[in-house]
Amino acid sequence: MRRVLSWGLGLQSTILAVMSARGELAPLDLIITADLGLERQATYDILEFYTDWLRKHGQNVVVLNTGDIEKQGADAHVHIPFFTETGASLRRQCTGHFKIRPIRRYIRKWLGYPPSKPPHPPQNSVEQWLGFSVDEYQRMKPSGVKFIVNRYPLIEKRIARWECAQYFEKHDLPIPDESSCIICPFHRASTWQHMKESQFGEFEIACQFDERNRHNPLAERDGSTADKLYLWRNAIPLRDVDFVSESEREKHIDTVQLNMFMPCESGYCFV
Repeated sequence: MRRVLSWGLGLQSTILAVMSARGELAPLDLIITADLGLERQATYDILEFYTDWLRKHGQNVVVLNTGDIEKQGADAHVHIPFFTETGASLRRQCTGHFKIRPIRRYIRKWLGYPPSKPPHPPQNSVEQWLGFSVDEYQRMKPSGVKFIVNRYPLIEKRIARWECAQYFEKHDLPIPDESSCIICPFHRASTWQHMKESQFGEFEIACQFDERNRHNPLAERDGSTADKLYLWRNAIPLRDVDFVSESEREKHIDTVQLNMFMPCESGYCFV
C-alpha cells in the first residue's frame, strides 16, 4: 500500500508532513496539495517554505494547479457555498472540483492507471493521511473510493490542535494558519476582520467578488432570480459587515455551533 498525505497547507496536515520527514511518523510516498489560484498570501508563504523544506528532507511534494476559483467558483456545478437571503447556503461544490477530484486523478495516474476511467486501481491501494487532530474526531469518514483508505495519524496519537502549534515552536519552524481561499464563505468574522485590517488587498478581492455575484443565476429558484447571493452568512454585503462586533459575538458562541460555518466537511480545506 502506498502512503499519501493530502496536504491542505494548514496546521495539522503540515505537521504530518514534517513529522514524517523527521522520522517521527511512517515515511510518505507522496505529499500532494492543490492550488486553487486564490489562496491567501500567508498560505502561499507556507507553501513556498515547506515545499522547499520538505524536498530538502527527501520528500516527494507535488503541487497541482487545479484552476482559478475566482473565475470558476461562481459557475454552475463548480460553485462555492454562497449564502442566500433565506439564511441557507448553496451546496459546496468547489472542494470536489478543485481539490478532491484533481488529487484523486493525479493519484490514479501516479499509480499507473487512467485518471478517470477503467481499469481502476485495486482496492486499498493507497493509505491517505488527513490532518484532523483529536479534537476533530467527528470529521472522520471514508474516502468515498475503494482504492483509497483514509487514515488520521494525529487522532491515533491523540494530538490536539494546540499541541501542533507547540511542535512548530519547539522546532523553530513557521506555524501555519488555517488555509482557505480568499473568497471562502466559511471564514470566521475574526478572519474577515484581520483581512480587512492587515491584508486589505485580499479583502478588496473578496468584496468585489461578493458584489459581482449578488444576482448570479445560481440563486435561481423556480424560474425566479429573486434570491441574492452573499459571502457573509447573514446576507449582508461584505463591505457593510461590522466584523468587530461579529467577532465578539463569535467568542460567546459554543465551539460546536461555530464549527458549522468553518471547516470544510471534505477534510481538504483548513487543515
